[in-house]
Parts: sequence; C-alpha cells; structure tokens
Amino acid sequence: MRHMLCGMAVMIALLAPLGAARADEALEARVREISAELRCPTCQAVSVNDSEAAFSVQIRDKVRHMVQEGQNAEQIKAYFVSRYGEWILRAPKKQGLGLVLWVLPGIALVGVGAWVLRHAARAQRLRAAREVPPPVSPEEQARIDRDLRRFEEGI
Repeated sequence: MRHMLCGMAVMIALLAPLGAARADEALEARVREISAELRCPTCQAVSVNDSEAAFSVQIRDKVRHMVQEGQNAEQIKAYFVSRYGEWILRAPKKQGLGLVLWVLPGIALVGVGAWVLRHAARAQRLRAAREVPPPVSPEEQARIDRDLRRFEEGI
C-alpha cells in the first residue's frame, strides 16, 4: 500500500508541471491573440504582440494579468480603448465611422473596376472603328491603279 501511495505521489509530482505547462500555453495563446489586436503606441504600425518596445511589453503584461483575472477579450480591449482611444485597436469597429472605413475600400474597388471596364470597352470600340477603312470611291480606285502602273513601269 505504501509503495502504491509513493508511486502515485511520484506520478502526480511528475505530471503536475505538464498540466501547468499546458495551462501556461493556453494563457500565452490568449495573450498573443488579444495583444495582436492592439496597436503598439510607440511603433503604431505594429501590433503589441509583434513589438518589443518597452511600452508594448508593459501592455502585454497587463493583458496577461487581465486574462489571469478572468476577463474576456472584449473587456480587455474596452479597457485599453478607454485609456488610449479607438486608435489602439488595429481594426476599426464596424459601426459609425469605422463602418465607413470597412466599406469604403470595397466601394472604391468596385468603382475602379467599373471605370476600367468602361474605358476598355470604349478603347476596343475605337480600335474597331479605326480598323475598318472607309470605302474607296471609283475615282480613287482609278487613281490608285494609275499610280501603281506608273510605279511598276519605273522599276
């Protein structure tokens, strides 16, 4: 019985760090996911997750602490928005002016595509109109034939 208890204690001691490591991996994955959605205040073009600036490291630490407290991603992002404003989010919200920022590129793309198609069709019509020579009148044909005979006689 003693050996069995000792064996179980050893197994628990050996497996406990594995469980803690998995929990740490899950925690770090959530921290990376949330901090990837926040903009580095120092670099501004890089996420907090990708930046090694001191300010980003502090923000990552704060995100880690908030995740450990049990806060969800929306609560954490709301905290940083309340402190730094909407610009801290890498993607604008899909409402109000943020909605315009999400929709505008699509509208611009459709508009540019329509413009390109319109001008391509117009250019094709103009090319087709230039390829058809105007009909030659009988007088012009007689002059062409006369000039060709003179040219051939000269050679």
